[in-house]
Amino acid sequence: MTLSVLARLSPFHRTRITPWLCRGLQQQAAPRKGLKVLFFGTDEFSSSALTALSKGIYAENPGVAHIEVVCPPPRYKVRTIKEKTKLIWKARVSSRATNLGIHVHNTPEGGSIQNWEVPNVDLKAGYGANARFDIGVVASFGAFLPQRIIDSFPQKMINLHPSLLPKYRGPTPIQTAILNNDSHTGVTVQEVHPKRYDAGNILAQVPFELKLGMTRVDLMTQLGHLGGELAVRVLQNLEYMRKNSIVQNEEEATLTRMFTSGDAKIRWEDMTAMDVMRMHWAHFGHIAVWSFLRVKNKVLTVKMTDIELATSFDDPLEDDYLSFRPGSCLRKRKYNYVEFPCIEGGRLHVRGFTVEGKQPRDGLQFAAGYIKKNKTPCMLTLSPDCKRPTPNFVYPEEYKRPSHMAAVKLYDIPLYHSKSGLVRKLKLKAEAEEAKASEKSDESKETEESEESKASEELGETEELKETEELKETEEPKEIEALKEIEESKEAVESETTEPNETKEPK
Repeated sequence: MTLSVLARLSPFHRTRITPWLCRGLQQQAAPRKGLKVLFFGTDEFSSSALTALSKGIYAENPGVAHIEVVCPPPRYKVRTIKEKTKLIWKARVSSRATNLGIHVHNTPEGGSIQNWEVPNVDLKAGYGANARFDIGVVASFGAFLPQRIIDSFPQKMINLHPSLLPKYRGPTPIQTAILNNDSHTGVTVQEVHPKRYDAGNILAQVPFELKLGMTRVDLMTQLGHLGGELAVRVLQNLEYMRKNSIVQNEEEATLTRMFTSGDAKIRWEDMTAMDVMRMHWAHFGHIAVWSFLRVKNKVLTVKMTDIELATSFDDPLEDDYLSFRPGSCLRKRKYNYVEFPCIEGGRLHVRGFTVEGKQPRDGLQFAAGYIKKNKTPCMLTLSPDCKRPTPNFVYPEEYKRPSHMAAVKLYDIPLYHSKSGLVRKLKLKAEAEEAKASEKSDESKETEESEESKASEELGETEELKETEELKETEEPKEIEALKEIEESKEAVESETTEPNETKEPK
């Protein structure tokens, strides 16, 4: 009776005992194996690595006993009217840590950690007061860690880098691998160097196949998960890994740089459709590819999202799309995308647009607002003066047109032109050129014949002139004698008529 009453008064009365509850009680009772890890991170790569590291706590041979996170603080915007704050930016790893139930430490505002001290282990972890972390793990933290912070950990610090070092050191190895069309990339676990980025000894590496169509976000999540699993194995055998570490070859080292919005501008004159797609994949989720569009007296920037590469099975919106210059906006009512022809015959299908000063819109909305019925606008690489006419499209000097486009002739087409009138103009120009060429050939033949006839006529005229001169020389004295005889005969006749009149006398 008393036992039943005490059981009902117990806080665990009617509580279902699960394996996870038993595991938690065992962990609190027995000391945990593994290392106390302080994780430094910021973006998607570090958040994926954090999930893999947290799973290593429950492994049979745990390399991680406890983990906490260090990341930059969230940024807020204060509204002065109502004195309310609005969240602008928050680290991805911070939200992932809260979902996993991991304690988060924030660095000082401003990004400087020169005077920042490494925190102690949280009291709720059960290690007591003033408990220190054993090792630090860095994954895309974004700030340089000085020697003072590295020495504050008994096991120093290791770094997860999303490339096969010494290739692609620096802040953007994933974007650079996509832009360079590499077939493979990978993850490297290295020791943190106190003076240079990504120059420490290599502890472990895993290659990863880079497939066509993978974006920056896809690679960050997959490589981050792969790097977290690799870091767990390194922590399980840390002493062995450090004894067999490899020094990086400085001659093979390549550096990457930070990308800006100017690196995402489409150059229609010398970029193929695949080049634009690689740029879109490399900056996906961070910077949108963009170009200029002239609207009346303004030149606006247009950001493009949701881009696809048109395959050979997709029918072009215009049969003569090769006659349009690269960057022309082609559309039809039944399709929810705008087609852009590129050099070498490639085509792009864009379904998302953000015009400067406007809200995002899809392909149909963009076509309804900026593509008129009989006029096709064209994207521009450079921003010309609004008062001057749009410059003509010019290919680069080193560019060679492919064989299947050799028969196509691109003319200097104005910025806005009629679709139906364009074909007519092109046909008329081609016919006019053919007519001119035939006329030139006919004229050349006629000129040759006329020259021959003129030469023969000139020869005949010279001969006639000679004959006439000779005749004149022979006929002139004869004519003079004949005239003299005629005059003498006239005088004789006159004398005969006058003599009888003189002899007769009037009666």
